[in-house]
This record gives sequence, C-alpha cells and structure tokens, in this order.
Amino acid sequence: MNFTMMMMDTQTSRARRVIKMLERMIKKDYLYSDEELKFMKSQLRVVKEELDSVDAKNSKGFGK
Repeated sequence: MNFTMMMMDTQTSRARRVIKMLERMIKKDYLYSDEELKFMKSQLRVVKEELDSVDAKNSKGFGK
C-alpha cells in the first residue's frame, strides 16, 4: 500500500472517530450552551459531507 492510500485511510478513520465523538456530545445536550450545540452540529455536518465525498470518490463498487 502506498503512502497516499495510508494517509487517506488514517484521515477517514479520524473523521469517523470525530463523527462518533460529536454525536455522543450532542446527545448530552444539557452540558452545552445553544451556541456550542449549533457549532458542534455544523461541524458534524461538515465532517459527514467530507467523508461522504471521499467515500464516493474512492468507491469501486456498485450503487455508491
């Protein structure tokens, strides 16, 4: 596996960890202010969109 594929893999795994963390944080909304929740939700949306675009670009299967 070449270096760029390794870097892409670590970036996508990091993005997935960030998504899981943000989703857990948003579930505990009583801990955060409205501004913080808006920021976390916007960041979650951005990370999901980026991950979807990377997955679509690298997809080699049917229907994606």
